[in-house]
Amino acid sequence: MRNLSFKEFSCDKRYVIAAIITLVCSIICGIVLFKLSNINVYFINFANDYIFFVFNFNNAKLIIPHLLSELFYLYLFFAIAYFTKFKFLTLIILFCRGIYFSVYVAILFSLNSLGGVTVAIIVFIPASVLSVIFCCLITDSCTIINKKYVFFVPAICALINTLTLLILVNLLFRVIIVIV
Repeated sequence: MRNLSFKEFSCDKRYVIAAIITLVCSIICGIVLFKLSNINVYFINFANDYIFFVFNFNNAKLIIPHLLSELFYLYLFFAIAYFTKFKFLTLIILFCRGIYFSVYVAILFSLNSLGGVTVAIIVFIPASVLSVIFCCLITDSCTIINKKYVFFVPAICALINTLTLLILVNLLFRVIIVIV
């Protein structure tokens, strides 16, 4: 019996190319927005809190918002791709996520010196890239998964991404900080 059977997975090359172009454009726009405008205090407070929680290994205050935001975005991407025929609408949300991502990375690099750079490189960038990969994967493959289990796939992807963040903070970051 094949309960978790998949149809043959074939990647939509047009969607992947459009997603890559969207991400590159959004990162460029986010860096330009960071350089040209005054950044909202919310962004700076988020970056400072993120660095504080990572350096203090305060997992609950990092993981719960991360898990909730991942669940929201992954189910949003899933709902657009699964219930409509317009999966290219997810590129608008991907563009917004890319802008926020690049603004946060620019803030982490510029305002918080070495601590911000290490947190951005070791924790924030890999977790965000994995999140974007899961969003694109769910958008591209949600129609080929068995109908019984399709609604659990975004939650599983969110849990995998959150566990990856836990591993990045508690193992990789902790080892690097101890060595340095």
